[in-house]
Amino acid sequence: MFTRSAVAKHFKLGLALLAAYVLVVLALASGARSQAPAASTANAAPTVVAAPIEPPAFDVISVKPNKTSIGAHGLITTEFTADGFRGINVPVHVLLQQAYGLHEGESFGEPPWASSEVFDIEAKVAGPDVAAFTKLDFDQRESMLRQILAERFNMTAHREIRELPVYALSVAKGGPKLKESAIDPAVAASARGGGGVQMSMGMIAAHECTIPFFLSMLSRQMGRTILDRTGLTGNYDFTLRWSPDNGATTSPNATDDSQSDSLPSIFTAVQEQLGLKLEFTKAPADVLVVDHLEHPAQN
Repeated sequence: MFTRSAVAKHFKLGLALLAAYVLVVLALASGARSQAPAASTANAAPTVVAAPIEPPAFDVISVKPNKTSIGAHGLITTEFTADGFRGINVPVHVLLQQAYGLHEGESFGEPPWASSEVFDIEAKVAGPDVAAFTKLDFDQRESMLRQILAERFNMTAHREIRELPVYALSVAKGGPKLKESAIDPAVAASARGGGGVQMSMGMIAAHECTIPFFLSMLSRQMGRTILDRTGLTGNYDFTLRWSPDNGATTSPNATDDSQSDSLPSIFTAVQEQLGLKLEFTKAPADVLVVDHLEHPAQN
């Protein structure tokens, strides 16, 4: 299960920004408060801005090849645990996308094995760092995955701007058909993250999922970045099923009459099942170019 709160195929990274938590202190002397005019702010205490929380480093990182029969065609599971990160059946390509906040098609220079070989990964912070780790938001936690790529896969990379073919997702005529999740209002959005996703070829099952996180998953299957133009800001529960043989290379206007599979194309499925619309376009994108990547050494 892909999770953005408890997180990280390919089966989709801009640089993560450290969130600043702002604490406003309005401390007035109790006697002066009652005497000061209502419109006066002369006695207001200055605003205090808390220092950004720096993500700790992983203390232990385990990376092992997944040699099961499922391999690269099986379900990918990535999640953030209470003290770190766990991934099962994970290609390096997916780990890289999560670590750098990339959609599919926004990374270049990876060797073929980065997508075809899969690994089981577990990384934990040291005991004294657990408290700080639990306070990180989703983007900060994802940025910590870069340490795994650098230390275990010896990856180096640089950024470039390139114009890429992409898809844009918008609300279709008739409006969205998404069910809003029943979320505890006491749970902060930063703690919920982007939600959870289970994904296999031709299927995405989402729980408490935001549209941006859904698109990061869908773009991995379609092999192309998908821009969010829906304006939808909630968390949603839904299941999307389509024919994986009728994917990103198919025209959005194609019908399913020629398809032997009983499932519709991704374009038809998105519109019929979610009330949304995928359209082809082009846009400049901040991409990551991998300069070096190698197989991990044995633990």
